[in-house]
Amino acid sequence: MKEIFGPDELSMARTLLSAERSFSAWIRTGLAALGVGLAVARALIFKNYTHQVIANVVGALLIILAAIMFSYGLISYHRIRIRLSQAGFLRRSLSAMILMTVILLIITVLVLLITIK
Repeated sequence: MKEIFGPDELSMARTLLSAERSFSAWIRTGLAALGVGLAVARALIFKNYTHQVIANVVGALLIILAAIMFSYGLISYHRIRIRLSQAGFLRRSLSAMILMTVILLIITVLVLLITIK
């Protein structure tokens, strides 16, 4: 049986797949933080003004944390892609990941603006 890929190519493929799973995990965690932040800031209604302000601040911080998670996920994925491209492995484009992250960041900013109102 003839091997299609050499051992180096298989390890690089595993590394790329691992980076994609990590990127996906950062996006999922960021979406969870975004949802919780929106829920805390908008769904929790307190009679005490101080408690409501605290809920709004915590919600806004969670939404900002979501934006940081989206950005960090893309940056760490890009770093691994650079290492793999230096080894001559990469064949895929990064544009889809960048587009998805930019769209998520725009949505995050819109949710933050809605929350601050």
